[in-house]
Amino acid sequence: MPEISVFHNNKNLVTLNDQQLDARLAADGAQLEIGPFTVNVSLGFENIRREFINIYRDYPFYDETVICDNYIKIYGRNFYRKYIKPQAFVDVGMNDEFIPLPASLGMVSLEMGLNWQVASACKQYLMFHAGVISKDGVGLVMPAMSGSGKSTLAAGLSYRGWQLHSDEFGLLDMESGELVPYPRAVSLKNQSIAVMKKWVSDVSDDPLSHFTDEFEGTPKGTICYLRPPKKSIEDMHKRTKPNVVILPIYDADAKPAIRPITKTMAMFRIVMSSANYGDIGADAFKAISKVIDNSSVCEIIYPSLEDAVKLVEEFVAENVHCQESGDEND
Repeated sequence: MPEISVFHNNKNLVTLNDQQLDARLAADGAQLEIGPFTVNVSLGFENIRREFINIYRDYPFYDETVICDNYIKIYGRNFYRKYIKPQAFVDVGMNDEFIPLPASLGMVSLEMGLNWQVASACKQYLMFHAGVISKDGVGLVMPAMSGSGKSTLAAGLSYRGWQLHSDEFGLLDMESGELVPYPRAVSLKNQSIAVMKKWVSDVSDDPLSHFTDEFEGTPKGTICYLRPPKKSIEDMHKRTKPNVVILPIYDADAKPAIRPITKTMAMFRIVMSSANYGDIGADAFKAISKVIDNSSVCEIIYPSLEDAVKLVEEFVAENVHCQESGDEND
């Protein structure tokens, strides 16, 4: 199996209590580390701070001022927009063209702002729109379009012992060939919210504490955010080389199935899912080619999260084991 590498950015990290975190968020901001990035978050609304603290309290924060990769501030632009008809304005230090949302949807504004910063500015890693998880040396990439269930599947596997790298951003270090974890809050939409609440309730005595409120009336319907398992947060610097690529397809009326696909199709789907493939060019092509060459690939179609998890684990158990046996025989 591929070796697992551990990268630590800085040892000057602490876990803040809720009161300390609230005070920093309300002032100049709290500087937290999420995988390879540091971000300074400043939140001018109490309700947004409450949701943020609920989701991010287990993350490491810097105990003194450091230079951050990103800065984000959510605030009311004036007295009217802060107290009378509150609106959450987003300032990321380089672009103020975000459409403001009602302050009641401020957590959505925050997560969208964090997404935009990585999607638009990350050039040091090859980026996939994919769910990425790992376990025992297995690095699994699930590139998929919105609505395929990749976020739900990545979250579901993470709450069954897998390490969550991300439900949204797969990051590949092209020099080392390793997947770089970026375990942010999982974005759940519409029907997937109830599915994951039931799923988490099977492993937690207080399942609702893992979720934010449900935010209705967003451009994508109802959105809710899920805190990654604590172990995934603690392991956010553990990298794994990719060796499995699965294309997930959710179909409520389908019979669960694993379908073979060509490696050419798997490569095409990863290329199509990459936000910065065109910017990086030839090196991105070489990196993806290497991922595909070293990976078992398939497509799964599933009607439920339980079916999807079984299919993934079945495919991994059969194919990664076969690879190891073949290597030993060689």
